[in-house]
Amino acid sequence: MGMVLWWTLLWISRYYHILSAEVLVQHKYFIYGDYQKVSLQAPAEPNGKEFIWEWTSYDGRYTKACVITMQSNGKYSWNLNGPISKQGKYDLSLEPELENAGVFTFIQTKPEKVNLVQFEVFAVVVKPLHTLRALEGSDVTMSCEVSHLPDSATLAWERDREPTANTTLLYNNTAHIIIHSFDEHKTLGTQHTLYRGSLNSSEAVLICHSLSSYTNASWSWAPVSETQAIPVAYAGKHKKASISMEMDKERVSSDVYDGSKFTLKISPVKFGDSGRYTCFYERNRMAEINLVTIQVSTEPPGGLSRNQPVVLNCEISQVIGTVTLAWLQMKGGRGELVKQEVLTERSPKTMLKLTLPSLTEDQLHWACVVFTGSLLREQVPLHLTLPSKQGWSTETVVRVVIVALATLGMLLVLRWYWSWTRRQASKDTRTGTQQPSAQHLSALKEDRGPWP
Repeated sequence: MGMVLWWTLLWISRYYHILSAEVLVQHKYFIYGDYQKVSLQAPAEPNGKEFIWEWTSYDGRYTKACVITMQSNGKYSWNLNGPISKQGKYDLSLEPELENAGVFTFIQTKPEKVNLVQFEVFAVVVKPLHTLRALEGSDVTMSCEVSHLPDSATLAWERDREPTANTTLLYNNTAHIIIHSFDEHKTLGTQHTLYRGSLNSSEAVLICHSLSSYTNASWSWAPVSETQAIPVAYAGKHKKASISMEMDKERVSSDVYDGSKFTLKISPVKFGDSGRYTCFYERNRMAEINLVTIQVSTEPPGGLSRNQPVVLNCEISQVIGTVTLAWLQMKGGRGELVKQEVLTERSPKTMLKLTLPSLTEDQLHWACVVFTGSLLREQVPLHLTLPSKQGWSTETVVRVVIVALATLGMLLVLRWYWSWTRRQASKDTRTGTQQPSAQHLSALKEDRGPWP
């Protein structure tokens, strides 16, 4: 491919399995555009008088369709026309076309019906199809699609027989890969577009290169919302670059200019960094790079609640040509499409919104992806967090405290009133305030004589 990175490997945990006591299932793979045909071999000298090849295509056109009928005496008749040919007495030969992917079964039909062998034929499509030579500093995007991906299979990109870093996306039986700021091939007058997510871990490396030597070099930046360019960095030959006061020096940096190569690094990338960056060697324009940024957010921004509506926002800073924004729900290593929209330069729309009626535990992992044509240009993850089921909000805590204090106050008042009534009753008993009985009055009368 012009690079050390080659096409994907398809790992299958089961290379073959037994469909029944006699039927062996084998796997065949071919790369679309290859010149070598796919050979499907029947068992050697099978017993029987009549045989057929049965085909179920992965694209849904055929289900258990009879391709060819063959007699043990050598006679045969075709039932389907297509890029399939007969090879030998019972074998088939397939052209490496996408439409030929599917399940082929060799069946004895007479004297009795018996399945003898089965092939699962997979088509692999790698884009770009031809040798890829990328501009220095540009992003290299490639995809590998398989016609059918069993649950027991994993599709991944490898480099030098080693798995790549987490730069791939598996979506719709296709493994996409992005190589940021590719720097193998040196070219003049480069002009390309980079897509970056506004994340703490993202960075953009802008590369300017010349085969000739110049005394000084500079970078300028024209933001999306501005028409006038802003100085970014300047350096003399073999000197350390000077970053403009208008730039954030904590995030913008540059290496020493060696006379031919001058790089500009932005890390981390923020949404407002979008715009056109131009590199000059003396007065010669050497590179022009459009940086497009993407950011994700949620509504309401103050926090998420269980079983409450939430809106996912994916915003792109500008649309160059035609792009597709899509929200994917991430489940393990695969993404499932939930919503997408095609945006053009003529349309003022730059945001894709996705409303979830209620947020649950299985809706916490998302990715906003950007495609140009069928190639992935950027993916920005969004991981949501729900509050703990046992946790209380501040408002709930305040309400509970108020109710508890009010209840405690009422209990204290009741206790005080009960104690007061007890004390009063005890006091009355000690001071003798009870009414005297008639017998007691008679005794007093006898002691004191007649009443006045």
